[in-house]
Amino acid sequence: MAKKQSFGDKNKKGGSGDFKMAKLVFSVKSEKRNAWKFIEKNVRIPSGENEQTILNKAISDTVK
Repeated sequence: MAKKQSFGDKNKKGGSGDFKMAKLVFSVKSEKRNAWKFIEKNVRIPSGENEQTILNKAISDTVK
């Protein structure tokens, strides 16, 4: 017989939940065609950290 699995049991398998996920969308001007392009990036934000500084760091790392 198969073991019955509740939603709580499935949720425990996910691992630690000490972070938030944020989808970051920002625009960058292309140097070659002088047009705007949008960049999407998923960013993991640890709990207790300042979200704005982590998002700004993710943008600056991508633009370089």
